[in-house]
Amino acid sequence: MTGTFYFLSILLLVFSGTMLFPAAVAVAGGDLPVGLNFAMIAALVAFVAGSTFLALGGNMRRFNRVQSYVLLVSAWVVLPLVGALPFMTIAGINPWTAIFESVSGFTTTGATAIGSLERLPLALVVWRAELQWLGGLLTLLGITLISAPAGIGGLPDRYIRLIGTEGHQDRKRVLSAALDIAGFYVGVTLACIIALLVSGIAPIHAVCLAFSTVSTGGFVPIDGEISSFANPMAEMVLMVFMLAGATSILWQRMLLVGRVQVLKQHRESYSVIILAAVLGLVYAAVLFRAAGSSAVLGPFQALREGLFTAISLVSTTGFEVRNGGFTVLPLTLVLFIALVGGGTFSTAGGLKHYRLGGMAVQAYRELGRLVYPHAIRSSQFGSQTYDIQLMKAIWSFFVAAIFTVAMGSLALALENMDYEGALIAAIGSFSNIGTLYTSAWLPIDAPAWPEFSAFNSHTKLILCALMILGRIEVLALFGALNRTYWFRR
Repeated sequence: MTGTFYFLSILLLVFSGTMLFPAAVAVAGGDLPVGLNFAMIAALVAFVAGSTFLALGGNMRRFNRVQSYVLLVSAWVVLPLVGALPFMTIAGINPWTAIFESVSGFTTTGATAIGSLERLPLALVVWRAELQWLGGLLTLLGITLISAPAGIGGLPDRYIRLIGTEGHQDRKRVLSAALDIAGFYVGVTLACIIALLVSGIAPIHAVCLAFSTVSTGGFVPIDGEISSFANPMAEMVLMVFMLAGATSILWQRMLLVGRVQVLKQHRESYSVIILAAVLGLVYAAVLFRAAGSSAVLGPFQALREGLFTAISLVSTTGFEVRNGGFTVLPLTLVLFIALVGGGTFSTAGGLKHYRLGGMAVQAYRELGRLVYPHAIRSSQFGSQTYDIQLMKAIWSFFVAAIFTVAMGSLALALENMDYEGALIAAIGSFSNIGTLYTSAWLPIDAPAWPEFSAFNSHTKLILCALMILGRIEVLALFGALNRTYWFRR
């Protein structure tokens, strides 16, 4: 376990350094006590992590596959707990609410239990947005460096195989890959910030919105929805970068370097974009028809709002132009799209289009076999070949995910929640689109479901567990708890 603690201490050191940004925002805004609080928390975390790093620095760090799973699970549990400290110490928020807010932000779920943001210092609003951004980065690093090389849930290994390797050269490859991904992620974020500034969004709001959008988070830096900014151009910018967050980071790099032949074969990102476009047209048509008159809602405004809502849903970002935007379409369809989510190697949540494509290919082959039992058929989705071992992994993940959502919704229902609300909350938490629950699903005259802020500690704990399980691809937890490995130690 030395390697796990060693690399976790590195993550904590980096994490503590990120607290200096909200500290600087507080000092720049004249709120020196809040800035000092952030700096003290950062120093305390850095001291503990630095001590661990120095204590383990001279030891041999053997790092096998199970330990990589333990590191992944530990990072998703420990970092949000540390991220909750500023909420407790600066704003005086109770521990369970602070942990819920931190986990929701770090897993890019976007569900808030704080209520009004007016009572929070600006630095804490920035910190919630930054937590999402950091969680999005950890998602990309975890998938690329651990989950995909290990084939968790049938994820494709299209980058590097690093699990179980040792030696100086392999450590250099890990560092190089991590810096490469982080650099690209930072570049996309800066592009989003600049575009939002050009559209007329205030600087601090532009930073917070960019953090939320690129990470497909969902936190809005003000009380209200995206329509509160009254900025159609900003909505267009957010649409572009939500799609960027929902599509594969590897596909985006292929696009930038002009690798046309490889781009043609990477069909998953195209399926994400096409689904968002088609769903956007459906949303626009329903909105325009419901308005009843172009004087109430013009065709171009309906198209913009429809596309925005569809992209937000497909990317699992959770932004709504106005409250209840998701409820325009039937609940079953919305839940299915949210559960599928975006693409692999992206910050979007859900089961991923890659897995759905694999299950669709296998279903088509099995149906064809009923007519032509001995026929030989292609089992490809773009450049990816689906063999029997890969399909076993995909179906294992699918069963584990559905079982997790089912047990989560049952546990929530036992906490005196309406089961329909419990199911929406469970799917929203697992797919990391928490605002799905708070959308206006119930009729106006019906009693509203309780807000996240009204949940008790047990309910918040269940939701936090679902959020984290959705981010670690579920099966990584079973890998970390491998009995054979631990009993033989």
